[in-house]
Parts: sequence; structure tokens; C-alpha cells
Amino acid sequence: MRVGEFEFVPFVLGLPRFVAPWAARSPVAGTRLLDVLAPEQATFFQLLTQGNALAYGEHAMPAWVQLDCVTLPSAMIGFALRAADVPADLRARFGSALEGYEGLVPVAEFGGVCTPESGTIVGFSLFSLLAGLRLGVRAKALALACMGATAQIGITRRAGPVRRAHEVFGPLRVLADQPAVHPSAADTLVYELTVPPTAVLEVLVRTGAQPALDA
Repeated sequence: MRVGEFEFVPFVLGLPRFVAPWAARSPVAGTRLLDVLAPEQATFFQLLTQGNALAYGEHAMPAWVQLDCVTLPSAMIGFALRAADVPADLRARFGSALEGYEGLVPVAEFGGVCTPESGTIVGFSLFSLLAGLRLGVRAKALALACMGATAQIGITRRAGPVRRAHEVFGPLRVLADQPAVHPSAADTLVYELTVPPTAVLEVLVRTGAQPALDA
């Protein structure tokens, strides 16, 4: 999928026996289904872990959490660049991890887990490493479409650009403001939103904006 100067490769990283139907449901042609347990995907998995660390710093997701809690029972879904197409500034942030590597490099992802309530997922992770392309919104829209979600619960900052990115999908219903169990409770809220119809999610994937909400 081309956005600006970049040709992005959509991906679904998980256990194929669970998530192959999600990849098949992708609104973007050429979506790659990546087996999280395949040895040849180990570098991609490690780059995804590193990308999360670049985005979240001290709050980064450990690799075991990425496997045990997201990519084994569910999936991380997003966009990657071929290594040769990674811009120099981002390549420098990855450092030696990209030396001699010619595969896909994840640059945006959304991770969610299913709940016992059919159609409701809990958003677990969202990041984008390229500014100005609304890749975070696009990755979340892609994931919600692939997962067939009708409702989504998540945690976000009480104010700021991260919250506004979630609000692109619709009004946030606050389930808990400043949840006491969160280590950054003062800046945090737990929300729920109704996932837009698939046709709207496809627009969000393609454009990063929902005209009815962003006009």
C-alpha cells in the first residue's frame, strides 16, 4: 500500500492456525501472514520488540509479553517496510539490528486480544515510527477490520495526540478515569468505543482519516 513516498507491506503476525482468517479478511491486497513461531520470522519479531521500545521507552513491552500475551493467543497487525526502503533516520534508531538484514521491518502496529464477549477486543499495543503519515490510525483500522471487531476497549492518555488518534474511530466512552491500578493513573483512562463499519475502516486504512469525524 503506497502512502506518500513509501510502499508499505501490511502484516499479521501470529499463529496461523488462529489468525489465518484475519489475514484473509484484510482490506489491503498483499497482506502477509507471518508465523510467529517460524524460525525465519525471529528477526522480524525482534525488530517489532525493538520498535515498541523505540516508541515507549521505559514502558516498552518485553519480548516474552509480546509472545505470551499477544502474538501467540492473538496477533500484532500493522505495516512494514522492506529494509532497503527504511529512511536513514529510522535506520539509525534501529542501529546494528538492520545490518545485513534484507527482510521486512515493522514500522507501525496494533495488537489486540479477544474477550469472551463476541466482537469485543482489548487493544494491547499501538505505535508508529514514522511521523506525518497517520500510520498509527491506519494500523489500528487494519487490525480492527482483520479481527472483525465490533467494540474495542483500551487504555490511553487522558489528553493529547494519542487520545485524539483513538477518537478518530468514534467517541470514547470512559470506563475508568485515572484507574488506581495503573502506574501512571493520573494521566490515564480506560475507554470503550464502538468500532465503525468495515467500509469506514477501509477508508481509515487508506487515508488515515474519517471525514465524518475529522471534517
